[in-house]
Amino acid sequence: MSSPPKRQSAMADWPGSFRTRLSGDFNLALMAVFTAVSVLALLPFFIYRLASGSFAAALGNGVLIVFLLSVFAFAWLSGRTEVALRAVVVGISLVLLYMVIGVGQPPHWIYPTVVANFMLTRWRFALTVNLVMIGIVLFAAPPDPTLAETLSFAASLTLVAAFSMFFVIHTDFHRERLNVMLEQDALTGALNRRALVGHLERAMRISSPGQQQALVVMDLDDFKQINDLHGHEVGDRVLVNLTRTVMAQTRRVDQFYRLGGEEFVLLLDNTDRAGAEVLLRKLQEALRQPLELEDGPVTVSFGVAFARRGESWPEWLARADQAMYQAKAQGKDRVVFAD
Repeated sequence: MSSPPKRQSAMADWPGSFRTRLSGDFNLALMAVFTAVSVLALLPFFIYRLASGSFAAALGNGVLIVFLLSVFAFAWLSGRTEVALRAVVVGISLVLLYMVIGVGQPPHWIYPTVVANFMLTRWRFALTVNLVMIGIVLFAAPPDPTLAETLSFAASLTLVAAFSMFFVIHTDFHRERLNVMLEQDALTGALNRRALVGHLERAMRISSPGQQQALVVMDLDDFKQINDLHGHEVGDRVLVNLTRTVMAQTRRVDQFYRLGGEEFVLLLDNTDRAGAEVLLRKLQEALRQPLELEDGPVTVSFGVAFARRGESWPEWLARADQAMYQAKAQGKDRVVFAD
């Protein structure tokens, strides 16, 4: 009797889940808006050209609509938004070339395509695609046979591309600085809990038997005594040294976070149990010297859990956290695996 209400509740909650997912992934949100606007803009052209018998042009519109929806679905399911955005840039550029060269449409749609390419992906990749696209259009299908008009078209297109590129570079610079401020712990330089949530959700999506995701909860042993005996300045130095050591010992694909106080989280990408054991044993030894105080070394307890299908990221984090408390209960300064 209770199952139908649960299903209805899940169905009713999907808009909230959709908004939460988009709010935590800027690239996915950008792609969602671009896909929605593009499909709504292209659909009337597709219907009109199909009804009027312009089947070649309708084919280009239809292919682009299906392509955009398919790539967005890929990005949503896989989480690989950067790959999806690059595919969109290449795809819309190829369709534009087909419409201009193959169908004989005027090249005025190249202006919004150039701007969109810069907005959707990194400016170096977009610049390469735009230069190739512009060069092919100018060589194969100039808008006017006269040299003056062709040069005018090339100059205006160059200015649009340059202004778009500089605007995107300027915006990306400030957005990245803002992201650093929002997602980085001010004391240690590690990522914070805000960044952790989005990264855990992505790790859950890409986790598979061939690409295991390991979550390590780390907690400094007896840290309150360090603050009480040596002062908070020494305690802060211990936290900073721990962060520097962990980040120096791990790979660039791994992520390190400070949850708060003396508790940290390490997310290991594509790591099995044997690999995690080797890394954490090495990390234990590497931490002893930089964390050592006058009355002995500062030790760390580790709890490890691997992502499981069907569980949420809070459940995954809770398993790693429980394993860390087991390490504390077993004598501290040790590694305990949740599984």
